[in-house]
Amino acid sequence: MQSLRIGNEELQYEMELLSSGFPGKQTRSFTEDLEKSFAVKFGSRYAIAMCNGTATLHAALAAVGVGPGDEVIVPPLTMASTSLAVLHAGARPVWADVDPETFVLSAATVTPHIGAASKAIMPVSLYGLPAPVKELANFSLPIIEDNAQCFLGRIDGEIAGTIGAIGSFSFQNSKHMTCGEGGITVTDDPNLALKMRRFSSLGYDQLSAEPGKMKIEKKSIAHPDTIRHVDFGFNYRLSELCAAVALAQLEKLDSMVAMRQKCAQAFLQVIEECPFLTAQKTPLGVEHSYWAVAAQLDTDFVSWDDFYNTFCCNGGDGFYGAWRLTYQEPFFAKHFPGTHCPVAERLQKRMVQFKTHYQSDSEIDREIKALEATIRHFDKRRTGIIGTRETSDL
Repeated sequence: MQSLRIGNEELQYEMELLSSGFPGKQTRSFTEDLEKSFAVKFGSRYAIAMCNGTATLHAALAAVGVGPGDEVIVPPLTMASTSLAVLHAGARPVWADVDPETFVLSAATVTPHIGAASKAIMPVSLYGLPAPVKELANFSLPIIEDNAQCFLGRIDGEIAGTIGAIGSFSFQNSKHMTCGEGGITVTDDPNLALKMRRFSSLGYDQLSAEPGKMKIEKKSIAHPDTIRHVDFGFNYRLSELCAAVALAQLEKLDSMVAMRQKCAQAFLQVIEECPFLTAQKTPLGVEHSYWAVAAQLDTDFVSWDDFYNTFCCNGGDGFYGAWRLTYQEPFFAKHFPGTHCPVAERLQKRMVQFKTHYQSDSEIDREIKALEATIRHFDKRRTGIIGTRETSDL
């Protein structure tokens, strides 16, 4: 099976861009086409492309008015980028614990942290499972959906990332679609869209919120009396080279997500029969996009290291553990001591994340066979332990 990840489509767009006289002379804007196509694909009125997923979170926070003295509620079980974006905005991250079955924020875990300084909630759709945005909306705070790991996941048929005030997506190398580095935000609010556009492009007055309107016409700024910068902003713009690859990726996103979901189902069939692995729960009405297949390992029975090494010895491609909780990282522990999220702390040490980026049936079969062999290996040990205990009771 030919790889769906990077192919002739990306090469064709890159050649079209470079052969047109890049930079500055091309008649087609790939960033414009990317924004327009992404907005249509995800059913949003606005889409603003940027240079990476951390930049999109920063711009989203700024757009909803987050600043010094504010608090933003975030999960600790995720990449540190979520919390770093809050610091970029001058605010304080407040870490709420996660649900023990879904591994994401819930209304119950967020409630204790709502206070006068709360300005926004930024849930993460972890491993591709959409966060319960509708449930979190009851707090009447702006919700910024960190959907870096979730493309085309759904809640009751609505695409995750389009339910809160703003949705943020990443095009980093490991994500469902990629251009190496990049990101995009979506929203239906014209005011928020314009704020993100200006914030991500040096605060230029001449910019528009409409998808694709990131380019400033030179005639509009030619006069020496031209007012340019009406807002504070950064240069978070996405390059045309990256946009060309991202557009090609977007055009085959359905197939790439479907392949990950197919891979995930193969993993889940095996995990469901394993007594010492418990998969991340997908609630009723939710469609998981499976950036990874996450499961809790019973580390009282088998250590993470033993399970990993045995999986690799059986021909597996390896898997990942969970990130160290954000507040446990040295920088955050130094500046924000005293945080304790017991569920997340327990999950973090027990988590295994199986990859789903495989692009052929043979690759998937290899990983599944490795997992089955690994489970059989430890199952024999488990059976032996049980048998020994039963004998000792006689």
